[in-house]
Amino acid sequence: MKKTLFSHLFFYILGGSISVIALFSFLTFQITGDQFDDYLSQRFIAERESVVETIETAYIEEGVWDEEVLSATIQNAMHSHILVSVEDAEGNEIISQTSPMRQHMQRMRTTELIPDENWLEEEIGLFSDGANIGTAVITYPGLQDYTAEEEEFLQDLTLLIFLMGILSVVIAGIVAYLISKRLSKPIADTSIMTQKIARGETLGAVKVDEKISELYNLQESVNTLAAQLAQQKLIRNQMVSDLAHEVRTPLTTLQGNIEAMIDGVWEVTPERLTSLDRQVKRLANLIQMIDQLEDAESSTSRIEREQVDIKALLLSVLMAFEHQAEEKGISLMLKAESVRVSADRNKLEQVFSNLLSNALKYTPEGGEIIFWARRVKDKAIIKIKDNGQGIPQDKSAYIFERFYQVEPSRNSELQGQGIGLAVVKSLVEAHGGTVEVESEENVGTTFTIILPITKD
Repeated sequence: MKKTLFSHLFFYILGGSISVIALFSFLTFQITGDQFDDYLSQRFIAERESVVETIETAYIEEGVWDEEVLSATIQNAMHSHILVSVEDAEGNEIISQTSPMRQHMQRMRTTELIPDENWLEEEIGLFSDGANIGTAVITYPGLQDYTAEEEEFLQDLTLLIFLMGILSVVIAGIVAYLISKRLSKPIADTSIMTQKIARGETLGAVKVDEKISELYNLQESVNTLAAQLAQQKLIRNQMVSDLAHEVRTPLTTLQGNIEAMIDGVWEVTPERLTSLDRQVKRLANLIQMIDQLEDAESSTSRIEREQVDIKALLLSVLMAFEHQAEEKGISLMLKAESVRVSADRNKLEQVFSNLLSNALKYTPEGGEIIFWARRVKDKAIIKIKDNGQGIPQDKSAYIFERFYQVEPSRNSELQGQGIGLAVVKSLVEAHGGTVEVESEENVGTTFTIILPITKD
């Protein structure tokens, strides 16, 4: 069973935090212990030096020592785990720890002052005014144990480090939980949204108030995807409905007329046969448009490029529609400079023909249609502008979708299957170009085609 993002984040963050805390605690304890040992060592050295200096001050004059000072010094040294004996310059012992003194210290539970093989002995020369006055024999433990107070200090320090580590782990657990929850929840919500989309459910717009940029972009993208899929579903449903109607109407007409002729209700006349022929052609035209769209969408690998003069091609298209434009009283104008591109002449002609056919369909009598072409740097810019009825702003984003019709009414006088502009978009993109539309209702529409200028 796969783990959730929350559990992964929680255990990764908590595990990393515990590792850092444990390492930090270990290093803290080690460094503190080493520093404490260094401190005790330096203090012990300072105490030995202090004992030697005090012994030297007990020297009064030649051969004379202050035994009271020496005795007090030796006793104080024993409290610091130091045994001292003093010899004069000739090697005669002046003073040392006597057995009664050691027995007294043992009664005070200082059994650690009984020398053994681990103790070290060091001879230090004594001087007064630069002259050697004797030798101090210092005996001290090589591996010195901590005193009770020092042991208690280290135990308290260890307990403090341990408690701080436990507290840090608890805090790290809380922080790991909050961070994991904060990061995983929006992703989990987005995952649920995508699962609903995959099941075909229609989702409304979800409010996005995420503060993290990446998560905000993710949720916005899913929102956009859901909206586009919902729109595609509507277009698909409309397409099926429109196609069913487009096919049903001529088929019903054909069936009714043929049955009437077979039954002898209607006489077979050239007029009726001509009417049936128009219905057959209407079906054939619909099938041809669908085939044309499929052909256009797979035409990228079948582009037969040649050098094409855009101005000459536009002029040819305008001349082909000149009669149709005169019948509607529409003026056709060409404002183009000679721009040569590497393209498939037939497919570009199909693009301009589709756009001009649409413009003639939606431009009222007395209107005008302008073809405009210019070269801008390494691009050819072609515009087809009319002053027709225009496209509603909320529908202009979908006009290049296959089978989408701005006016879906089946009784519309403007016949179409919503395929022409989808063909235009596919063919332009097959040439590595783009097509855009700007439109305003009751003002007009401008289609802009941008093609790269490349050599064969």
